[in-house]
Amino acid sequence: MPAGPPSDVNHVPDDALAALDAFGEGHLRGDPPPVRERLRSDLRLRIAPTGDGVARCRFETEHTRAPPTLRDRGSFLATYVDGVDDRLRAWGIEPPDAYEYAETVDGRHRYEGTLRLP
Repeated sequence: MPAGPPSDVNHVPDDALAALDAFGEGHLRGDPPPVRERLRSDLRLRIAPTGDGVARCRFETEHTRAPPTLRDRGSFLATYVDGVDDRLRAWGIEPPDAYEYAETVDGRHRYEGTLRLP
């Protein structure tokens, strides 16, 4: 299992980190499980492998505004995104440069990006 994220601040819940580790381990075996975790009351993480060397990563957030990228919501929310990205990188999985706004469904803003699997 890789070491935790290199940043000093990590707000990602332990259950979500364990799910990311299971995804990384599963990828090494050729069968990564999907990730469906709540990072905080208004932020969810979804990762689904597509079978072609990439996976779709989606953050769902409930907020009054939906800026063009998830990190544009502010530094506190960015610490969650950074924690997820750091954990993925520890497994050799490359996250996107930005998670871009895709749509709003049932009041949840969806931000998506493509993960490149090793």
